Amino acid sequence: MATVKVSALSELTTTDGAEELLVNDGGTSKKVTIANLLHDESIDSDHYVDGSIDLAHMSSESVDEDNLHISNAGSNGQFLSKQSGDAGGLTWAAPTDTNTMGSGFTVSATNDTTPTTITQGDDLMFTAGTGITTETTADGTVTITNTVSGASTATSSATGVIKIEDDTEQSVAAESVSTTANRTYGIQLNSSDQAVVNVPWTDTDTNTNQLTTFTVSATTDSNATTISQGDDLMFTAGTGITTETTADGTVTIASTVSDTNTTYTAGDGLDLTGTAFSTDLKSNGGVVIESTELAVDLGASSITGTLAVGDGGTGLTAVGSAGQLLTTNSGASAAEWADAPQGVSNSKLFYFGSFS
Repeated sequence: MATVKVSALSELTTTDGAEELLVNDGGTSKKVTIANLLHDESIDSDHYVDGSIDLAHMSSESVDEDNLHISNAGSNGQFLSKQSGDAGGLTWAAPTDTNTMGSGFTVSATNDTTPTTITQGDDLMFTAGTGITTETTADGTVTITNTVSGASTATSSATGVIKIEDDTEQSVAAESVSTTANRTYGIQLNSSDQAVVNVPWTDTDTNTNQLTTFTVSATTDSNATTISQGDDLMFTAGTGITTETTADGTVTIASTVSDTNTTYTAGDGLDLTGTAFSTDLKSNGGVVIESTELAVDLGASSITGTLAVGDGGTGLTAVGSAGQLLTTNSGASAAEWADAPQGVSNSKLFYFGSFS
């Protein structure tokens, strides 16, 4: 068999993967197609020449954050910053926002009680009122100018502006206009340009105890008396009372009556209301009040006991039987009911003694 050197073979510059090659597999000659020449994952980074992979051979999503050498983990909202001193030369960093408004700000005017809140993206418009001009420059500066003539501080020869002394609102009404002589004074400005008035007033009255009027009355007197400046107030001592006045005007009123109050208690048969005693009468007990006087009612139904003979009674608690007579007992010590003798009519008998 003829031999041919490899160098003498024709060069195949374009392959389709179906071409076959002769290989020595452990002393045994075998053929392999070019498509099967490289097994799976047999090419790694060592087989690539530096700079041999260009963008055309890379997927649009082949490089992400995990495949970049960044010095820190980072968080949402940060940007990738070049930092040559950090590992990988890249660092996640937070942006510095010098134009942030935060939560916004509030705009209001001194004569407007409704404030307006301005937030990011809002327009703030300054409208010039009477005697005012507004101007805005490219850097956002707003200039507000007063165009009213005479806006300078007032002087004795020129009109102008002045300040008030206090911003507190005066609740006391002003007095009516007066033409009283020697009471008109001019206004001046103090060092703070506040309008002030100096009144050359002197108090010649040293009496600090001025009194208009007051009213005096007593608990037992319904006629009140009005005391005015210069009047005398006289305290007169009544029965059991003394009055004393010291140099400082103190008036002492004392009682000279000894306390003789006695405490009373209502006993049996009496009631006490305040300082008045009254009888505590038993209902139908025989004692009654007739024309403010105490009396005995013999017809009362709740009289108890008996009326003795010595008191004009019989001493008996019940009536006898029909036909009996009221007589004295054999011992002549008490009255009793007894039967009438035979033949004697009890309707006609008046008898004293005993029946045998």
